[in-house]
Amino acid sequence: MRLRPVPGLVCLPVLILTLSANAQEVPPQMRSIVEKTQSFGLGKYPISFWSYTNLNEHLRYMDEAEVDEWADAGFTVPQSPSYDPTKPEQVAHMRQMLDWAQERGMKLILCDPRGYAKVGPDGHAAPDYADGIRAAVAQFGDHPALFGFHVGDEPGRDAKHAFAECARIQSEIAPHLHPFGNHLPWWPGAESVVGNTSWPEYLDEFCAAAPGVLLSYDFYGQMAGNVAGYYENLRLYREASVRNGVPFWNTVLSVGHFRYRCPNYDDIRWQFNTTVCAGANGILWFFYYMRQPHDNYRLSPVDEHWERTQTYYDIRRVQKSFHRFYGDLFTRLVSTGVHFTPEAIGNGQAFTPNGLVSAVKPDKEGHPLLLGYFADLQGQRYVMLVNNSTTESVNAALTFPGEDVKVFSWDWSGREREGGAYCAGATERTPEGLTIRHWLAPGQEAVYRVQSARAAAEPLFAGCEP
Repeated sequence: MRLRPVPGLVCLPVLILTLSANAQEVPPQMRSIVEKTQSFGLGKYPISFWSYTNLNEHLRYMDEAEVDEWADAGFTVPQSPSYDPTKPEQVAHMRQMLDWAQERGMKLILCDPRGYAKVGPDGHAAPDYADGIRAAVAQFGDHPALFGFHVGDEPGRDAKHAFAECARIQSEIAPHLHPFGNHLPWWPGAESVVGNTSWPEYLDEFCAAAPGVLLSYDFYGQMAGNVAGYYENLRLYREASVRNGVPFWNTVLSVGHFRYRCPNYDDIRWQFNTTVCAGANGILWFFYYMRQPHDNYRLSPVDEHWERTQTYYDIRRVQKSFHRFYGDLFTRLVSTGVHFTPEAIGNGQAFTPNGLVSAVKPDKEGHPLLLGYFADLQGQRYVMLVNNSTTESVNAALTFPGEDVKVFSWDWSGREREGGAYCAGATERTPEGLTIRHWLAPGQEAVYRVQSARAAAEPLFAGCEP
């Protein structure tokens, strides 16, 4: 479907790179996304996990060493264990966990029972919900490491109105906090579950009822062969994010279950980098703690014996490297387009050469690549290239047109520098432009800021077909 125009917002370009001079005005929705993301105060890309622990059963594991391992693995906004706010010792322990998180530059999403959406008899928020939030804010709202309270997960038609209203109530009572609520993914027929005629209508309805609240969802079909569904959801949530001026986060898979395979290192890197490249402003992992065996769930980052699995170390490696290269870069950017090659996936858009990127060529015909395009509030343009295979490496060439074109990348210390990305190899400059080749492992990325006269000639925000 076409990206629906929003009053005051011109449809974002499908392909953008960097221009420092003659920067054009940034639409208010884009500005809102960046400002909201930066208001989180994380200083790095938002990365969370689903915990499903509680202090009644798991208190002995929730110590300072555990919080330190979250930080060491690159998490920036983990979910807390749930707790009983009527027990002073549990309240004290949660404040201690917030202290530990603050010391390590993290914030916590608190899983407080008073935060979860409550449906009243009329299908809207329960009358006493606001009282519970006021009490929770009185206990924890002054702590600088509090991100916000968990609102709930995957509401259907009977709970969606209360879900949105409860998120709004949290925002009204504590505007310095950020309610976190998770939505269903889209699949054929999902509209009937939420009682809307389309998924964009469902998401826009939530955003209208809970202004400024971030969007979040989960989808795991990519680990069972449904890559089209994975990208369809990223597209739908990204478009809703842009229309409504709010960030969106994607939950990806870290534990094998049902028919979903256990993700290996390449799968983890692919899920992480494709999520960023497709425009998500944050990421979560489902889930972190096994707690005890159930169904065929297996190999979560922390297993049923409370030991770190290879999954933990694989996630840690991907996240630590991402932070080291890019720091706060992606908290300052908004997605303005996504291209696939050789063909579009999930009703997205296939790559089309233009004055910004004239060619993208893998060394093996038909090898899948993903291009993400971004802008910052100064109108500078960025491009991210990802190997869109989970199994095969590729040598991929990007060509940036123009005799005057310059590209900038980030080194291992996170410093921006002129030249090819860390994974770049051969570089060739001709009168037509600059071509850089990259060796990319499955899911590996290259990120550039680019400037040229030809980039300056391209509209900052032109019409597009998503």
